[in-house]
Amino acid sequence: MVKTTNTNGIPPKSKNETFTGKELANQLQVLIGKSLLITGKPRTDGSHLRKLIENALQDSKVELAASSTFKVIPPQKRGIPKSIKYLADSFLITSGDKYNLQVWNRIPNSSNVLIKYHNGSSIRCKDINCILVKIDLEQQNIESIIVMSPQYIEHKFGKFGIPTIKYQAIINPATRNTIVNSSTKAFIVTDTTNMKPLLGSNSQVELKTLSSEPISSQILSIEEIGQRVISNLIGQKLFAQDTKTRGQALERKVATLLGFSDEDQLVGNYPDIYNQALEVKVQDSPTIDLGKETPMNPLPVYQNLPITTEDIRYLIALTNPQTSEIEGVILVPGKELENIFTMVNGTSFKCQRSIPMKFFEKYKGKSVFNP
Repeated sequence: MVKTTNTNGIPPKSKNETFTGKELANQLQVLIGKSLLITGKPRTDGSHLRKLIENALQDSKVELAASSTFKVIPPQKRGIPKSIKYLADSFLITSGDKYNLQVWNRIPNSSNVLIKYHNGSSIRCKDINCILVKIDLEQQNIESIIVMSPQYIEHKFGKFGIPTIKYQAIINPATRNTIVNSSTKAFIVTDTTNMKPLLGSNSQVELKTLSSEPISSQILSIEEIGQRVISNLIGQKLFAQDTKTRGQALERKVATLLGFSDEDQLVGNYPDIYNQALEVKVQDSPTIDLGKETPMNPLPVYQNLPITTEDIRYLIALTNPQTSEIEGVILVPGKELENIFTMVNGTSFKCQRSIPMKFFEKYKGKSVFNP
């Protein structure tokens, strides 16, 4: 067996010399009932799950490929699961009426090559099994494990959706620390020259609904948004199990502080606070998902006003991943993001498939393959 201190992302010597989906399910049966404390931080929880899976499988001694025998095909190793030596990717399932399976940077049931061996063989996207682990949140332990092939998922639940492109940015830890340790705990840059003629006198701006089209002279300035929001956000906690839900909680807090009615429903537009050209983001890991739009690619946002993605204001809550407390706020026009963040070259994408939660409930106490 190849000796290595970190085997994440290293393929097996041959895809025929690792686990089949059925063998994976059998080996992982020992994890049923095992404790797994859910922190609500996807990266942390995912890492803890992978360690449990690794411990359950490590005695089987899958032989790894030597670095001289293969080539990783996707640029920057995008879409290569950390557990590729087992031809598997793992996913945590907690609560809700349905589970939204999201596979990043890989089209699951496709023949796209991930690993090309020098002997001519390859590992393709469709070879990667999905290990779906259902958690009992009350007991904080593993309730069931279902290993599914991409082919089975599409046959049982329908095809994966069209890949959704996501742009990303990375914040430098030193920049973040400078902001959260400053006296104001905020970093603010004024509106773009293109936006300024559209702003209203702050005291006279009449807010409509969150989803209504913005109107010239009825848009708050960045400075006024900061006055209404920032001091009231600092120290607040975003209690939620995942980044998406924390983002919605932050969006609601910001909308309320701006003066919108609590009964005004969040609708998931871009930008989030559509009426005020304001996008809201939670930063609880180095990488921030900007969504399907990027200020680095200026495009019109509204039909009736000359506002582009460069002019959209971004409110980013710098959130402690351990305590969920908001420690600082960035409030800037989109065009300023590249001066604060490292914009990731290219884009990430995800393929999604909704699975009813009742499907998992049928297999409580079991570890199964393509049931």
